[in-house]
Amino acid sequence: MAGHLPARPCCQLSELLGIYFGSRGRLIKRPSEGPAAYFSLLRNPVARKVVRLGRAVGHMDAKYQAVKTRKRVSLFVELTLPPGLVPAFTQAATRAVPDAPCDRKSMLRGLFLGCGSVNAPSSRYHLEFVAPNSSWAREIAGLADANGARVGIMERSGQNVVYIKEGDGIVRLLSLMGASRAVMEFENVRVVREVSGKVNRRLNFETANIGKTIGSGLRQAAAIERLESTGKLDGMPPALREMARWRSANPELNLGELAGRMKLSKSAVNHRLRRLQEMADALVEAGAPKPARRSA
Repeated sequence: MAGHLPARPCCQLSELLGIYFGSRGRLIKRPSEGPAAYFSLLRNPVARKVVRLGRAVGHMDAKYQAVKTRKRVSLFVELTLPPGLVPAFTQAATRAVPDAPCDRKSMLRGLFLGCGSVNAPSSRYHLEFVAPNSSWAREIAGLADANGARVGIMERSGQNVVYIKEGDGIVRLLSLMGASRAVMEFENVRVVREVSGKVNRRLNFETANIGKTIGSGLRQAAAIERLESTGKLDGMPPALREMARWRSANPELNLGELAGRMKLSKSAVNHRLRRLQEMADALVEAGAPKPARRSA
């Protein structure tokens, strides 16, 4: 975005104003040279773009200074303003946002360069603008919302933050602001993340089903063993004895797999297993001893 220069002068001015207001720029008065827009920035590409925009909009003279400290490098740009452009840099947020769609897009891009950031999608989806004040927070939210992004506004450490947490909304705004390469990278990571999430959810679902099936099969096998140890199984109908034999031999199979091997319906298998379980539970209620657990 910092390397893209709008073709139309109105869009160039809108983007310059977006960076100015987003970065909390201020107007300074110089008795000899006239008023100047003063920018304090943290990114060198954005500082260079401010100089390019100033020269494109009104052939503004620029002073550029970099100050390095222990923690960071601060970049200061001073643009000499033509008298006709001074009012544009002093207006309130409600009047600064232009009406033309192309100008609104350029101003949104400038605001993002001045006070915006976006997370790498591999961790979480989060794009935000740390707005200069509450009025600008509402205007930024309106610009983003008008382009189909669901936004939220919160106060963090005394600052007004406009944020977006939906991947679709972030992609839509990045595309609108001209960050085509970032959109491609974002989408690639998002696809990998979503596919990985679906695979993990499927694995968790299958693991839970397997655990449930095995647990149910072992309980039914234990109930059949109880019936057999008390001699109750021998007096049951052939269909139940056959069911007991199949379940004892295959406790890991689910109902569908067991029904397929026995060439029965799932409802028939489920009905017979439920009868066996109920009979075993009745023995426990009557005080019959449980069979000893077999070691694995």
